[in-house]
Amino acid sequence: MKKTLFIATALLLLTFHLSPLTSQAQERFDVSAFGGLNFCQIDGDDAGSYSHTGLRAGVGTSFFLGWDERTPWRVVVELAFSQKGSRIVRDDFQRTISLNYVELPIMMSYTLLDHRLRLAAGVAPAVQVGASVLDYGGEHNAAHEANYKRFDYLPLVASARYLFTDNLGFELRFQTSMLSITEQNAHPAYRIVTSNTGSFNRSISAGFSYTF
Repeated sequence: MKKTLFIATALLLLTFHLSPLTSQAQERFDVSAFGGLNFCQIDGDDAGSYSHTGLRAGVGTSFFLGWDERTPWRVVVELAFSQKGSRIVRDDFQRTISLNYVELPIMMSYTLLDHRLRLAAGVAPAVQVGASVLDYGGEHNAAHEANYKRFDYLPLVASARYLFTDNLGFELRFQTSMLSITEQNAHPAYRIVTSNTGSFNRSISAGFSYTF
């Protein structure tokens, strides 16, 4: 009984001792969960509309650099599952391309409006964990599925998030690949310079987040 009382008292004192540190940690770091929809296309697939819809969900954290918690600058790091792809619909041809990625966005953000509005930009390297290419509504095209690269090394991302409450927020995001996501392409597009050709993911995302 005395041993139990001693342990309980020690834990209570330790909790009080660490509470300022916990508060400081919450000010320096935050944790959020998010989910929403991707509206996607692939530049270089011979189609040009955001006609493919997929899910995007994950977790993230942000933290400020230095020692001044009043700074509006924060680093944002996320881990997300993201469904991308495109739909090609013509009179003589139909194709649905579905690409699943696990991505790691790393962004620098700036907060405004008493930290309600967060603007961020950075990179979102991703690994492809599944590719499906269906022709005419249901025929698997294995050759085209194998043509999509395992890694999308350099997608650029820009986002804007607004907090309605201290916890609940709404976010819009634009993302585009800067390096080709395919090994070969019959109708290549390009990024920045004409020598950088191939196929490139492009998506607009909308969703909600909850910050703890």
